[in-house]
Amino acid sequence: MYVMNKYRYIWFVWLLVFASSCFEDKGNYDYQEIGEAVIKAIPGVTDNNNRFVCLENEEIKLEPVLEFKDGTTADDYEFIWFRIPQDPQGTSYHYEQADTLAMTQNLDYKVTDSPRDYYLVYKVRNKLTGALSELEFEFIISAVNGWVVLDEDANGDGDIQVIRDEDIVEGGDGRVVKDYFSLNNEGKKMRNTRFMALCTNLSNFYVYSDEGAYILDASTYKEREETSYADLFSSTETLDAISPEAEYLDPLGGNTEILVNNQKIYTVSYRMMGSSQFTAGGGVDDYLAAPVVAPIRASTKDNCGVCFDLKSNRFITIGTWGELVAPVSAGGAFNTGAIDPTFKYEYMNEGKDGETCLIMTKDGESGIEPWLFRANFVTSTPVALDMVNLSALEDIQQAQCYAFGIRGDVMFYATDNTVYTYRYGNESASKFLTVGAGEEIVQMKIYVNSDDSALNGKVLFIATQQGNEGKVYKALFNEMSGIMQDEVQEYTGFGIIKDMYYKK
Repeated sequence: MYVMNKYRYIWFVWLLVFASSCFEDKGNYDYQEIGEAVIKAIPGVTDNNNRFVCLENEEIKLEPVLEFKDGTTADDYEFIWFRIPQDPQGTSYHYEQADTLAMTQNLDYKVTDSPRDYYLVYKVRNKLTGALSELEFEFIISAVNGWVVLDEDANGDGDIQVIRDEDIVEGGDGRVVKDYFSLNNEGKKMRNTRFMALCTNLSNFYVYSDEGAYILDASTYKEREETSYADLFSSTETLDAISPEAEYLDPLGGNTEILVNNQKIYTVSYRMMGSSQFTAGGGVDDYLAAPVVAPIRASTKDNCGVCFDLKSNRFITIGTWGELVAPVSAGGAFNTGAIDPTFKYEYMNEGKDGETCLIMTKDGESGIEPWLFRANFVTSTPVALDMVNLSALEDIQQAQCYAFGIRGDVMFYATDNTVYTYRYGNESASKFLTVGAGEEIVQMKIYVNSDDSALNGKVLFIATQQGNEGKVYKALFNEMSGIMQDEVQEYTGFGIIKDMYYKK
C-alpha cells in the first residue's frame, strides 16, 4: 500500500506540473468569475462506478456531458485525456511516462496496447481564467477472452467469435466480438476446422483442422506463421496421418499436455528440462484411442487425464509425467481394464471431483441400451464406482449430446431439441430446456474455471443449429440437483458452430 501511495503521489505531482505547463495561467480572477466547467457524467464510465473496460484493438468513443459557465461554449475551454498505469514499472531513477490520448472534448481512440490496468484522467480548463475541472476513473484494457465460439459460414470459411458474458468475464457486457481471427490476420479465414485448445506454457491458442492446426498467439490471436502442425511434434516422430482429434493441458500445474492424433496418444511433459514437443505416449501398446481426453482436476493426483481404448474396451490413464497406463481395477462395479466387448463407446468426459464418466451402448432385448460407467483414476489405484442402465430415462435413446456436472452427481443429455437433467441414483430425468422451433442441438459444454468459485461448474452452454445459423444458450443450474437457477440467456448471429471453448 505504501508503494502504491508513493506512485500515486509521484503521478499527482507530475500531473500538476504538466497541467500548469500545458494550460498556461492567464491571471488571477475572483472565484465567482472563474468559469469552471462541470463534468456531469461520462456515459459508460460514471454509471459504471467510474470504471471503463475496453478490449484490445477496440475503437472507443467517450462523450462527456458537460455544463459550461453561462455565456461560454466548448470553444472557450481546453481538454485533455491522460492515461496513467495503475502499477507503474520502473526504477528509482526512471518511471513510465503518462500518455496523452487526446486533447479534444470527446475521446475517439483506437486501442493498440496490450492488456493492462490504467487510470484515465479527463481535464477541462477555461482558457481565460484557468479554472480546471477533472475526473479520474479506472481504464482497463482487457484481453479478448470469454466463451469462444468456432464457426464457419455456408462457404466453409471459419472464424472465431467471443462471447463477453458478464457472469464469466471481468468487465463483460454481453457483447459478441465478431470475427476476431480474421480481424487480427489481415482478413484471412480458416478452413475445415474441428476444435480449439489452449497451451499456456507456449502461449499458443490452437484451432485444429483437417490439415493440422492454426497456431495462434494466445494473447493477440495472430497466427504464428513460422510454426506448423508438424513443428508441434518431436523430430523423431513420424505421423501416420494428420488427424487431430482431442487436446488437453493439465490446468492445475500445466505440466502435461495431451494430444490424440489419428487414434494415438502424444504427450509433452513440461516439467522435463527442454521438453516442448509431443512424443508418442509410452507404456501401453496396441490401442486405438477414442477422440477424447477426459481431464482429471484434483489437487492431489497421480494422473492428469484419461483416454479410452476402442480396440480393447479399456481406459488409458495419462500420468503427470506423460506416461500411459491401462489400469485394471480389482473388484468394483466393472473392470476398468477390460469392459465387456458388447458395450460400444459413445461419449466420455470428467465428472465430479476428478471422476471419469463414460456413456456406452449395447444391444438389449428392446433395442439399444445406453449405460453410464463411472470410475476414479485420481490415484494410481483405479476405482470402478458404478455402471447403470439408463434405458428408463425419457428419450435417452435419442440422445446425441452429453455433459457431466463437475461439482455434483448430475448429467445432462440432449435430443435434437430438448435438454434433460438426470441426478445419479434417480429413476427418472427431468426436462431442463427446450430450444426454439426448427433448431437442432449440436453441442453442450459446462463452464469450467477453477478461479471462479461462484459459477465454476454451474453454467451449461448449449449450441444449436438451424440451417446455416447458429445460436448459443447459456443456462445457470444448481450443481447438486441440476435444476435451472435463472432465466436462459441467448446469443445469436453465429454460423455453423464447430466448437465452444472457455478461454481466460
